[in-house]
Amino acid sequence: MTANKRPSTSSLRRFISSRPYVAIAELRRRFIQDQPDAMTRLERDGQVAWVGLPDREAAKLQDLWLRDEIGLQMSVEVRAPVVVGVFPIRISRYVMDGLPHNGTNNGNGLYEPLSRPAVPPEPTTPIASLPSSAK
Repeated sequence: MTANKRPSTSSLRRFISSRPYVAIAELRRRFIQDQPDAMTRLERDGQVAWVGLPDREAAKLQDLWLRDEIGLQMSVEVRAPVVVGVFPIRISRYVMDGLPHNGTNNGNGLYEPLSRPAVPPEPTTPIASLPSSAK
């Protein structure tokens, strides 16, 4: 890819979400042709990680990480926190809907959202009709 055809955040998200795991080396081969020795620092909530991507692409990766759309896999072979791969974080629908357990109520995969009991409105009594002792 040329410099003006670098990936956008949405195309990076789409590529990462289309697979269960993407190695940083694969991201470099697919999207980045220049700057072979680039290393960029990512930070989130005081946690620091180093990724072998140019600043522009690393900033997009950090943006996705900050929004909890991707997770980072760190290397266990070195002491420094080095990112070796990324994976999509998919939030299940039952978590979003607040359903119990695995999202199914009847066991066949079809579920009905939990219904909330209707709270009856409290009866209102006009002040004029209250007994004089209640006023």
